[in-house]
Amino acid sequence: MKKQTKSRVFLIALFFVFFGPLFFATWLYFGSNTWLISSAQSHGELIQPPRPLNDFQITSINGDVWGRENFSGKWTLLYLGTSQCDLYCEASLFKMRQVRLALGRDRKRIQRIYLGVDKKSDSKNIQDVLVNYPHLQVVWFTEEQLYNQLPQLRDLKDQEIIVIDPLGNLMLRYTTHATSKGMKKDLKRLLKLSKIG
Repeated sequence: MKKQTKSRVFLIALFFVFFGPLFFATWLYFGSNTWLISSAQSHGELIQPPRPLNDFQITSINGDVWGRENFSGKWTLLYLGTSQCDLYCEASLFKMRQVRLALGRDRKRIQRIYLGVDKKSDSKNIQDVLVNYPHLQVVWFTEEQLYNQLPQLRDLKDQEIIVIDPLGNLMLRYTTHATSKGMKKDLKRLLKLSKIG
């Protein structure tokens, strides 16, 4: 009887040694992205649960057609701005650029987008600032266009930096007071653990 019990325990242990890592790897690959980073570890505010962008198609003010695919396939650093770019705005754009560059080879997995909401501001011309960021993608929408098509962005504040995963889920948000060091740590962890994008 003892021999039979030992044999069963041995077989079960052997099964887990060989198949345990396979099951774990499958769960990591196909499981939810929410495990990637916890609110305790994050330097930004974790968006829980992650908000998926719905399918949409908007023609921007400058005539380009944008859809969900523009936010898919890569990790996205999205800046929500207006035609007024103050010192906080410039600092955020600088942080986004520096964080991406600091990630070395992984920088190819990240895109930067300036999503401008046209509020008919007569303040500083945003084009004067954007000339310093030649590889930053820039797209402009009216408030009505944007929030009708993408209600997920409605309660996000201007001048926030949003991290969107390659599946189009809003994951993290950073205020103007976030540091580039903290953002880099978060992104490095996400890119290391993620098998997508």
